[in-house]
Amino acid sequence: MNGSIDASVSGRIDGNVRGDVKTSGKLVVSETASIRGHIYAADLVVHGKVYGDVYISNKAHISNKALVKGDVNAMVLEIEEGAVVEGAIRKNVQPVQKAEHQPETEEAKVAAPADVAAREEEEEQNTSWF
Repeated sequence: MNGSIDASVSGRIDGNVRGDVKTSGKLVVSETASIRGHIYAADLVVHGKVYGDVYISNKAHISNKALVKGDVNAMVLEIEEGAVVEGAIRKNVQPVQKAEHQPETEEAKVAAPADVAAREEEEEQNTSWF
């Protein structure tokens, strides 16, 4: 299938999808499935192949036969021995929307370095699996 899937219910994919897959429920990617796009779901079980970033609000399970080429972002992550994940692993990181550029004031430029460093340190603590 070519195109994105956006569903409000849980589902299972047994074939090939070229496009993003979004669901507010659980998504199961079977051993015969291949997804070339990003995945957004509450829960995820991968037995097949995923070529794209994964954003899971609850739990992601990557089986021992799975291949994920992309970043995995989940609150809880379970990876079986033998699974292949080629990308970063982060705890509960939501996709970043590109913000429109707004001109900075002189006050913001002066205060920014300390504020940015503090926020980066806090983000690192909150999003790291290690």
